[in-house]
Amino acid sequence: WERVPRIKEVMRSCSDKYDALRAAIVLTCWGDEDGFNYLESCVCDSPPWTEILFPHRLRNYDDTYAQVLMTFRRYWAQRATAGFGDDAREKLFKPVSQIIRMANKMPFEIVALFWLVEDAGFTEYLPALKEHLTAILKHPELHHWKIADCAHLLMKFDPEFVEQALAAHGKTLADFPNK
Repeated sequence: WERVPRIKEVMRSCSDKYDALRAAIVLTCWGDEDGFNYLESCVCDSPPWTEILFPHRLRNYDDTYAQVLMTFRRYWAQRATAGFGDDAREKLFKPVSQIIRMANKMPFEIVALFWLVEDAGFTEYLPALKEHLTAILKHPELHHWKIADCAHLLMKFDPEFVEQALAAHGKTLADFPNK
């Protein structure tokens, strides 16, 4: 814990965006509010990153927002363990919704959110996920694996919507087998 002030100093004053982001991720994973606020500002108040900060391990596109989404999930888990889960859940809504909107056009995955929706009951994201499925179906060459992930999740909540959305593009769920 004695290193937390130094990590916060790196987050706030480091000229290297990667190092500042890593510091914020570490702090946020520990349930730290300053780290969370930094990441929220990066997601909600800044234009999307154009450089590759965290390359995807196989496809080499920028995976930074997927990493941030996983960090937000860990933040919620830490805060819930400490008895502040409802507050954290409320705080997550704005930046997580923004990440979903960015995933409509960018190749990174948002599967880190699916556990929160399915198992932790964060159903407030279902409307955004429906919009996400509708958007990514328009560009299957960019989002092919994401379509299957999202469609199979939404089948558990609104199968009629999924079938209609897929049919509008001449597809069925069989075109997107589950893992």
